[in-house]
This record gives sequence, C-alpha cells and structure tokens, in this order.
Amino acid sequence: MTLYIFVKIVHLLTMTFFIGVVSFRTFIMPILKSKYDKHTYLNIDKLIGLKARSIIKINNIFLILSGLYLFSLYLDTANFLLYIKVGIGLVLALAFYIVPIIMKKFNHLKWFSQFFHHLFFSLMMIVVVLSQLMFA
Repeated sequence: MTLYIFVKIVHLLTMTFFIGVVSFRTFIMPILKSKYDKHTYLNIDKLIGLKARSIIKINNIFLILSGLYLFSLYLDTANFLLYIKVGIGLVLALAFYIVPIIMKKFNHLKWFSQFFHHLFFSLMMIVVVLSQLMFA
C-alpha cells in the first residue's frame, strides 16, 4: 500500500507539473508576445522553453513510469474509460519529446503553434476529466 500511495503522489505531481507547463505555454506566452517586441519575446521564449523542456524531459519519464505502474494494477478491469485515459495520456507524454520536430515542420503556418498548444491542453483536460469519471 505504501508503494501505491508513493507512486500515486509521484504521478499526480508530475502530471500537475506537465499540465502547468503546457498551460503556461498556451495561455501566458501569447500575452508576453503581445507585450514585448519580437526580438525580446523570442529571447524570453527561448530561455523559458529551454529550461521548461529540460525539466519536463525528466518529469515525463517519471509521469510515464508511474502511470504505467498504476495502470498495471488495473489491467484486469473492463473499464473502457481507463483505457482511453491511458492511451491519450501516454500519447501526450510521449508526444512531448517530438513536439520540436512537429513545430519545426509546421513553422510556416502562423496559426499552427497556438492551435497545437490549445489542442494539447484540451486533450490534457480530457485526461483529467476521464481520471475522475473512470471509477465513478
């Protein structure tokens, strides 16, 4: 039981941190973009982005491992929402590692970055809602 509680806490903390970083990127950075000149904004974006990515790279390893451990405890359940939640959550956590490639590929589309971050954040909120509904 102690291991379960520890892993659950690790999972909740890493998930919260991941969502926090994505929400900052989605909702705060656009405000900064409108308040600073392009050069200053790009410097801020680069500084924050590099630091956040280095932290989240490690964070998501613990998020994935703790999630897979918790999922393994419920493999015998027929709870369809659990499988959807795990699927979306795993895709999001792993997608983080290829987001720079995706952003570079669609760099020419001005609207894509904001759209992508809103989509990513929305999927995160779906995972949170499913995590609360799946055992109700």
